[in-house]
Parts: sequence; C-alpha cells; structure tokens
Amino acid sequence: MSGRIIRVSKKGVIVIPVEVREVLGIKEGDLLTLELIDDTMVIKPLRPLRVKLGGKAQEIVREAKREELELEEGLRSGY
Repeated sequence: MSGRIIRVSKKGVIVIPVEVREVLGIKEGDLLTLELIDDTMVIKPLRPLRVKLGGKAQEIVREAKREELELEEGLRSGY
C-alpha cells in the first residue's frame, strides 16, 4: 500500500483511511500505540500479549490447592 495524504483537524484528530483500518483489523474503540522515531511518527494497533498456558494453569492451581491442603492437615495434626 502506498503512502496516503491525510489532514489533521484543528484538535489534532486524524482519520485513518478505511482501507488501512481493514488491512490492520482496526475497529472503533481499539487502542493504538504512537511512537516517535527521530522525525517519524509510527502508529500501530496495540495487540495484547497473550500467553498460551494450555493445561498449565489448571496444573498450577491443582498443585497450589494440594500444598494448601497438606499445610492445613499438618497444622491440624500438630506440626
């Protein structure tokens, strides 16, 4: 996609052309990052970092519960 000329409004608002929004998957309400690199402004969609845990989360919770139960049993038996 080649460069586009856009206008800045009185309040600093710019409109991202629909073609660019569609390519980048930007929708109303999405967050963007704005970065200045030398004299260049870079605007990118903010993509949350997602960590794939799979079954790991359940395993961690199960282990934590097991340790908690062992601790409670130890306290009840006088340790």
